[in-house]
Amino acid sequence: MEFSRSIIEGVEIKRCRNNPHAYKPHVHKELSLGYIVEGSTGLTMNDRTIHYESGDGVIIPPLMTHRCAPNDINHWVYVMLFIDPGYYSDVVSFSQAKKLTGNQARQLIGFIEQLLIEKIPDTLENILIELLLEFGEKGTIETAAANTSDSVQTIHDYIVNHAKDDITLDKLQQISGLNKFSIIRNFKKLYITTPAAYHLQYRVAEAKRLLSKGADVFDICEELRFYDQAHLIREFKKMYGITPGTYIEQLKR
Repeated sequence: MEFSRSIIEGVEIKRCRNNPHAYKPHVHKELSLGYIVEGSTGLTMNDRTIHYESGDGVIIPPLMTHRCAPNDINHWVYVMLFIDPGYYSDVVSFSQAKKLTGNQARQLIGFIEQLLIEKIPDTLENILIELLLEFGEKGTIETAAANTSDSVQTIHDYIVNHAKDDITLDKLQQISGLNKFSIIRNFKKLYITTPAAYHLQYRVAEAKRLLSKGADVFDICEELRFYDQAHLIREFKKMYGITPGTYIEQLKR
């Protein structure tokens, strides 16, 4: 095993290499989602064996017996996310094993890579819930709200008015009356992204405005709660295609 770490309570991520345990039939109490980094395998579940190779993703429901048979144990690397069913079972379900290929596999890999990079617990939870809603089975119960659109607007306005503050899903639950899954689902319907991602985008846009007024980059990082200048530079370039320094130079022309 290369590493194993807890993302948030009830959620663990592992990257395994050359793991002989993969050959043995076993179960996990958790929901398992992951992808193959290197190599190929036959994955047996419910007396059915399916071929998987590098770049393929997989979803394995809790307590489903499965067994991998890597074609070459010396070239066998995979990443798995394990999620306690207690975290999601009231809102979304996973009862069927699935093989993910193409765009779906790339989407899963993108989610997991974000979870590996992100440091802020609340942003991690936004990403995790977005992942579960994307791949969970449809037809699950939506928490009722008197007016979901108004609740989402309340969340939006709170983010805009508290851009310089830490904003948690727990706080958004309090002000909106929606549960965390409903917040992510309904906010994304209207704004195409999660509250955490929108909060970050708004802070980057505010950083651009402050730069145009001559504010110092260090002061902007302090005021808008970026980790450091590298964090601001990275997110600024993602949004605008240039660094803050280049933007300042362009303003001088």
